[in-house]
Amino acid sequence: MYDLVVLGGGSGGLSVATMAARFGAKVALIEKNELGGECTHSACVPSKALIEAARLVHAIRTADRFGIRVAAPEVDFPAVMARVRALVAEFAGSGDSLKAQGIDLFRGSPAFEAYDTVLIDGKTRINGQRFVIATGSRAAVPKIPGLAEVGHLDPVSLWNLTALPETLIVIGAEPSGIEFAQAFARLGSKVTVLADTDQILPREDREVSDQVQARLAADGIEFHTGVEVTKAAKNDGRTVCSWRKRVGGATGEVSGSHLLVATGRLANVEGLNLDAVGVHADPEHGIEVDESLLTRSSRIYAIGDVLLKHEFTHAAEREAAVVYQNAVLRLSKKIDYTALPWAVFVDPEVATVGLTEAVALEQHPDARVFHARFDELDRARIDGRTEGFAKVMVTPSGKILGATIVGEQASLILQEFVVAMENGLNLGDLAATTHTYPTYAGMAQTLANQFAATRHEGSLVQSALKWFLGFNKPRSEPENGTGHVVAEAESGTAAAGHSNNHGH
Repeated sequence: MYDLVVLGGGSGGLSVATMAARFGAKVALIEKNELGGECTHSACVPSKALIEAARLVHAIRTADRFGIRVAAPEVDFPAVMARVRALVAEFAGSGDSLKAQGIDLFRGSPAFEAYDTVLIDGKTRINGQRFVIATGSRAAVPKIPGLAEVGHLDPVSLWNLTALPETLIVIGAEPSGIEFAQAFARLGSKVTVLADTDQILPREDREVSDQVQARLAADGIEFHTGVEVTKAAKNDGRTVCSWRKRVGGATGEVSGSHLLVATGRLANVEGLNLDAVGVHADPEHGIEVDESLLTRSSRIYAIGDVLLKHEFTHAAEREAAVVYQNAVLRLSKKIDYTALPWAVFVDPEVATVGLTEAVALEQHPDARVFHARFDELDRARIDGRTEGFAKVMVTPSGKILGATIVGEQASLILQEFVVAMENGLNLGDLAATTHTYPTYAGMAQTLANQFAATRHEGSLVQSALKWFLGFNKPRSEPENGTGHVVAEAESGTAAAGHSNNHGH
């Protein structure tokens, strides 16, 4: 009998299996497809490789703003895709590596036979003390009349493309759809996005959505938001999507050589025979778990995309760590998503942690919001990457409720706020931290300094200190009589020039 049986060899499943094996537990891992899951084979790894190729093309096309004259780049799309596939192969795990770690790998489709038993392909019986379901999710297909007949790409099948789409229709404005839209547009496709939401990236604040949409529109992408796709059809070998505005009822259509559907996910729970062990689940809602990631069965846990909660690799790995402590170490650990960050890898990059501004102000009416622009940051000005902004939402005492950054290296800058939130640090603590100059980390310093400068604004402490130091007296004329007027700087403003007061 195994101490732990893991169903699914994606990021979450591999993480919990590896941790358990290192501790000395006897571990079995069951995977019916390829090790590494979607992150390795069709999501994180290949998509970021494609995005980097598109970013490089854009950098070459706009190099003249740095005084560099180069010929227009030629995109060899088959070569781009060949590099993507080579990277996927490099990242993909193998059964040999698992065996070296002491993990027994079984290939096939598992189904629960009893609370302590799973059956693989109806033949091989595996017994275990504890089980972890990490079977992931798959792309959902919307119910659009004619879609099945015309055919379409999804985030898995598009990696089989051998030629760059001339014109691409993207249905869906969630992160993956928007990332693909910009990447293909920069590689040379004419792209149109159809979104049923009234803004792209609906999870983000409207300010973020508007900034990103403006950038993507400048890349030549056409948007139709707040629309319902009413029909898909073929016309002279091209795919035609008809749409109708949800508000007002205006109609239109768009034609493309290719159609990509990126509209949501379904949990991979079919065939697991979960009813037999009392686990509540369905494809549209995922598996139901408590704060310990335990299902309704005392032996069975679930992590990763199969929960349909936070569909990020880093979320699955955090959940794996919690389940490892609960199922293997037999500790009592609860999952906490308060400081779980996420990013959208468009240009400019978007990164968020905690509450958005709208939610923060709704839940905390006394919350304060500090805002800064990249065109005020020295390093961004030096690099010519001045597009974007950052904002942080805090309580009056400086406790960080959330932060959002849109701009160069946003996901890296955000980590400073993530570390602070996870370790009980406030914005004042970040203000007291020395930041290397000039770096993009200066954006976090700018926001923290704004809070520090206004920490005691208008308070009795500030008034008493100003009186004690004699700063409450008007200083319209200096003692030397030169006639220069010295204005008292308001709290939170820079003395002059650079926002961080560097004068060089």
